[in-house]
Amino acid sequence: MGNASGARSSPPWEQSYFAGSLSSCTATLHQVSLDDEYQVSSSSTSLGEKLDSACCLYWSLGKDTAMSIGTDQLLRLHQQVGQDVAYFKALIVHDEPCSGLIYGAASSKDMTSADYMVRMGQLLCRWGLAQTPVVGMCVGVEIGQIFRVSLPNSGNRMSYHGPVVVGAQKLAQSTRQEGMVHMSTSVRDQLSALRFLPVIISPSASTYYLDAFTEVLREAEIAQDVKLHRPSLSVAPVRSEEERAKVETMSRDTFIQILQKHAVDLTKFGKGAAKTLDQFYDAVVQEEKCYLQVQEGVLKRFVELVRISIRIRDDNGKLKELRIQSEKNSDGSRRERNQPLAMVMRVGQAGNWQQAVSDCFMSKFELSEQAVQSCLVVAKDAYSYEENYALSDRIPGIMTTYKTHNVSVVIKDRKRKELDKIGLPDGKDFKTQNGATSWTWASVTNFQEEELMVLLQNHGIDVSEFSWQSFAELCEEVYEKKHSTIQAVNGELVRQLRIIKVQLSAQVLNLKHLLVMKSKRQNGRTFVPYPLRTPSMRMRASMTWEDAVAEVLWEKLGIDERLQQEGLFVNVAHFREEVEFSQSFPGLKTVYSITEVNADILNPQDLRWQNLGLPSAVDSIYTRKETTAEGLVDLIITRWGWTNVAEVQNMFLLDRNKSEPSLFDNRRNSIRDEERVTDQQRRQVTSPEPYMVSDGDELIIKRVMEQKETEWFHARKAAERIRDKDYSCEDFYKDITTAFPELRLYCVQRQTNGKPASVDISQAGGRTGDDEYQRTMGALFCVFWLMRMHLDGKESFSFGLDNKWQPRDKKSFWEAEQDDLNLQAEYEKRLNFYQKTDWVALEDLVVQSGMLLKAGGPHDVDRTLAMLVLMTIHDVMKLDILRPTVAQGIKEFSGYYSGEQIGDHDIALSYVLEHCPTALPSFNGLRKDLKGTIKFTHSKMDYNMGWLVQGEAPPGALFRSFRKVILSGAAKDSAADIAFYFVHWFADLAGAEAYPMQGCEKFVLKFPLKVLTSFIDSFSTVWNLGPKTETETLQDYLVWRWKSHDPKLGDPPTGPGSIAKMRLVLMAQGDSKEVLSSLAKLPKVDREAIEKEMAMTGCETQHFTRDSVQETQGPAILVYYGPALLQKAGRKDPEAALKVLAEVFKAARALWPLNSDDSDKSVIVRIDVLKEMEASQLLTPDPANAYVLLRGSNIDGQVKKVEVGHIHDMDKASYQILHLVDSEDEAQKAANCPPPNFRPKARFSGKFAFLLGR
Repeated sequence: MGNASGARSSPPWEQSYFAGSLSSCTATLHQVSLDDEYQVSSSSTSLGEKLDSACCLYWSLGKDTAMSIGTDQLLRLHQQVGQDVAYFKALIVHDEPCSGLIYGAASSKDMTSADYMVRMGQLLCRWGLAQTPVVGMCVGVEIGQIFRVSLPNSGNRMSYHGPVVVGAQKLAQSTRQEGMVHMSTSVRDQLSALRFLPVIISPSASTYYLDAFTEVLREAEIAQDVKLHRPSLSVAPVRSEEERAKVETMSRDTFIQILQKHAVDLTKFGKGAAKTLDQFYDAVVQEEKCYLQVQEGVLKRFVELVRISIRIRDDNGKLKELRIQSEKNSDGSRRERNQPLAMVMRVGQAGNWQQAVSDCFMSKFELSEQAVQSCLVVAKDAYSYEENYALSDRIPGIMTTYKTHNVSVVIKDRKRKELDKIGLPDGKDFKTQNGATSWTWASVTNFQEEELMVLLQNHGIDVSEFSWQSFAELCEEVYEKKHSTIQAVNGELVRQLRIIKVQLSAQVLNLKHLLVMKSKRQNGRTFVPYPLRTPSMRMRASMTWEDAVAEVLWEKLGIDERLQQEGLFVNVAHFREEVEFSQSFPGLKTVYSITEVNADILNPQDLRWQNLGLPSAVDSIYTRKETTAEGLVDLIITRWGWTNVAEVQNMFLLDRNKSEPSLFDNRRNSIRDEERVTDQQRRQVTSPEPYMVSDGDELIIKRVMEQKETEWFHARKAAERIRDKDYSCEDFYKDITTAFPELRLYCVQRQTNGKPASVDISQAGGRTGDDEYQRTMGALFCVFWLMRMHLDGKESFSFGLDNKWQPRDKKSFWEAEQDDLNLQAEYEKRLNFYQKTDWVALEDLVVQSGMLLKAGGPHDVDRTLAMLVLMTIHDVMKLDILRPTVAQGIKEFSGYYSGEQIGDHDIALSYVLEHCPTALPSFNGLRKDLKGTIKFTHSKMDYNMGWLVQGEAPPGALFRSFRKVILSGAAKDSAADIAFYFVHWFADLAGAEAYPMQGCEKFVLKFPLKVLTSFIDSFSTVWNLGPKTETETLQDYLVWRWKSHDPKLGDPPTGPGSIAKMRLVLMAQGDSKEVLSSLAKLPKVDREAIEKEMAMTGCETQHFTRDSVQETQGPAILVYYGPALLQKAGRKDPEAALKVLAEVFKAARALWPLNSDDSDKSVIVRIDVLKEMEASQLLTPDPANAYVLLRGSNIDGQVKKVEVGHIHDMDKASYQILHLVDSEDEAQKAANCPPPNFRPKARFSGKFAFLLGR
């Protein structure tokens, strides 16, 4: 490592900058001698002056960042580095534009040099991830020797080199994940204040990663909650299992060669407790007591055994168990065991544990078969099976998986003479095998705790440092719940826990949303997790990940087996390991084996997902009961919420964008209930008192609203004065809460036997009625602010209201809590929304709806009042107690039949509006035409706005239901009523967060402005639907988007392929010219497939006038997640992504051939399994698997990854293999002829087969 003169070789992407526009940055390099700042000792060597051993940090920019970073951002990076260096009293000894080396500070009383450097690296990574655009940082931390030398022509400046420099640089450059600190084992071992941090084990198990957003807490804070957050970012994915190496009868030499080939140290055999090589050879080859396999390139040993618990009671009534006391080693020493009776099963006995039990007593104690049968019996309901793995001290260097059958054996009569061979009837100690094995009848009073205590003490762990609660918890965890195992690994005791994490996602409004925990109330306290936490749980020892997924979805979210099967697509699991030392169990190393799965919700519009807050992606509540250790029943209330990528990035900005470094993070994940209540009061409006009702057969809403009347004076006052300067939001709030009696419906609470329910939850999303009330007020406030954009509406919408009901200003954020940098960052994001939102387009929407007569006013009081009534009532049916049952005189209503309760809250409200409008007096008091407008707005449109703005769908699938409602006459003034519908849609979503005093947070803080703008821009095209056909409307939109594209693309295309070109530009949302160029380069058959299929309309007799495709048959094909494919794989290789898209179209057309009967239909083809993959992954030959399009029904299908061995069993008429490889039909070839080493696996069947996506 040299100095800034360029002594070290730089990566190609870094070299390009030295000669480019950023070369001036080299003048800012900080070169200083260590003697200027540090007291260091040194000695001369041939390598230069040798300094004290040091902890060094090397940082460099990730490749993509280095190629794109601007000068301003680069200078800010170096300012941040300098700030962190000064805070941690470190020293920059080497500095370049895109990399640097930092010499760590000396250790202090509480922090080692390793602590300082790891923490500094974490803060640098955090800073980079919080920037826009993100600055990818590669950070390596190493400990070792460093030398300094003055190089010729360097002007007497010192340069630094040595093992620590090379090591830190290598760690940074070999990191598998930008934004993480990559540290060596030496650094990990030197951590002191940070020793309890959970770190991720690298695939090589020789280095460790620290996530940028892992909380670094003081020990006092850790003690409050020892279950620390573990980062959700996976860096050590599961590697595919290699072919198994079956060890058949072989010579001893061949056996030894296998061990040596897999780097097993033969010198350790025959020493201490270890078996000799001959004993190991006999056990594997001659006796077949175990077998070997090669998995992931590693030789592993598998042992199947039966563990037997046989117990008696002595004369004092104490329970005793037969246990192995000790065994004689090969060198004559004795090995203490204290283990229950067990028998290793021969390979040929696989699974036959019953016979192994008999063989055990016959071989170990020389009992006859008759004696075993007449004296002993296996206890019923006492069998269990488990698998775990560990390094055995008997077989050094080879990981062993133990497949254990646990049984209990009952003695019929212990006075039988045959049983004196096992020390009965008195329970005496005895020996077998000529004294080689000693047996004892040991007391089992707390035997598990005693066994655990001995195990800990034998490995140097001081049990006296454990609290009695933590020791009991550990014992219960290991022996009773079987949530962890404790094994000796390389002489060190390791606690192993298996964790399942489920990333449950849904596509909502064109964005991928992830389900996360918002809060949990348990044991009387409210816990707010930070960072975001997905559904997870500890796995039992014998549990498969498939069963764990099913259990966590049911236990934590209430998703039943049928919905899991029908509504989810679960991707391949990812695996990683993390290690930490727990404060609850001092000295005990804990390894977390974490399995992550991605579960995609196939159809968020499915009503069965309402309990999780879909399709609107709002918060939901799930309650469950749990029995405490004291036998009490605790009600656990968990609030779940949906978050998108933009919201996650916003959280990084709000919670991590700190300009000043610190040694520790402030603890945030647990708050007092009184603090939570105070915060909610500040952010919410006051809710009405609960209105108690009992269940009944009649229409409950009618009973509740009986004799309730609308205060029309206040209702009209709110509508009339909504744009007055001296009419505040507080005035508006008072008027609407006085005017509309329907608002009390949100506070209806069920009572049973005269008592209120402990927690009254609305079925639609599991939310409380108060949540729905707050959301409704948020939507009403949004309407108020949209009507006042000429006054304070924009400010209130963007910044929210203070305690005087006035728009908050900068002072409100800066001075509310002087040290709260989060609020300051939040203000900046709100300000950005305020400045960049197209308010003119929003005002135009309100004008088109008829609420405003023209831009700037005046307004239509009656249509405004109709909107206020609609926003008041539109969600009342989300409370399941209010949803009606179809009356006996009505045969059917929207798919629900007489006597059935209506489950869909929208249909339930439509039913009341149609058949019992007097139950909603505010609606019933409106003019007839305004009632019609509300009914139209509340109709089932089946309109997916994301399909439009991304060019994803043909016009039939996109607009048919919408236009059908319009043509039915429900919309009297179609353009105005459609715009009215969009105002309702916009206000409803804007108020989705249950904090109306905070402004429209959903859009301002948690929604990408670019996506919102695309939605708003689309409104003006859609409200012409009705007079124009579905196809004309979509074509107008495509042409408008092409003309408004930046940079300009020229005149909108006409002729062959024109519709495909315009749709692909919207789908890709990237380099449009590159996409169009790639389309032209495709082979003719692929290009024509895309051009024809994307010009199909799915509307009988309709064609695009700008395109030459005039197909009269159908169906049209909608590739669901086609935009995601082009935005992921197409970003780097658009031509490859288009080839994949063409292959999907061709396969779909083969499964759904053109015919005249389907000219008015569309088929949805889901490509979930392809959407997140890079093009290189999709086009790489895989002889063991194939991508197959499966026909699900006449209107849908799905691409899945299928093992080629299973393809032969599938119905040939129901699938098409996707030929994604250019060279030849590799997938078809693989399907017809399995590879030489291929062994078909057993088909994964049963209730969880769906988890593998098959």
